[in-house]
Amino acid sequence: MMILGFYAHPATAGILHRSMAGRDLARAAAECIERHDTRLVIVDDLHFLRMNTRDGVEVANQLKWLSNEYNATFLFAGVALRKRGLVGEGQTGEGAAMAQTFRRWTVLSLEPFTLAHKRGRDEWDRLLFGIDQALVLTDGRDGMLVDLSRYLFARTTGNIGSLMDLIRRGASRAIRTGRERIDRELLDDIRIDEGAETERRELEAKLERQLRSQRAGRRRKTQGGEVAAA
Repeated sequence: MMILGFYAHPATAGILHRSMAGRDLARAAAECIERHDTRLVIVDDLHFLRMNTRDGVEVANQLKWLSNEYNATFLFAGVALRKRGLVGEGQTGEGAAMAQTFRRWTVLSLEPFTLAHKRGRDEWDRLLFGIDQALVLTDGRDGMLVDLSRYLFARTTGNIGSLMDLIRRGASRAIRTGRERIDRELLDDIRIDEGAETERRELEAKLERQLRSQRAGRRRKTQGGEVAAA
């Protein structure tokens, strides 16, 4: 029904879907995917499935059926799926069905954002630049958020949910006040989730120490080069 709703299929009107069996609805959804040339179906929040319950196993089996029958790639997203028993279940008994289901999956892990090394800093900056491109502010400019890279990491502990919340609230304030741009002064007193606020000061101090250490290292290299040249 969620897939049919996405395509505004008549079955979602209520009267029609009550006369259709579950498999009929599933086939109608498959036809929508085929007709609209859909190539990717994303199922989010998979970590809410409880594999120690009958309902959880039934939903997992339904997801297996969908990915087998529908002519599209299925991307299942969730947090700590291995720890929640969604990958690598048992080989016998009730666990055998789950093992069969998830042997069909390729697990792609996403590491937390970090500023501890250059690759991590580049990834974080690319994320900020991408968000930058989506912001519509009169006085905004390319690189506006990238210039606040370390500050935004400290404010949000590198958490994508906290980051998007801060940017949304900042953009809303920028529009309401007529400022029409995002800078540190605008964001400084905007409170977001308690997890980010609790860790903010400690992380800001840690990043500042890292920055001073990096600057000192660059100065030593520069001075060493000058001595060698002399």
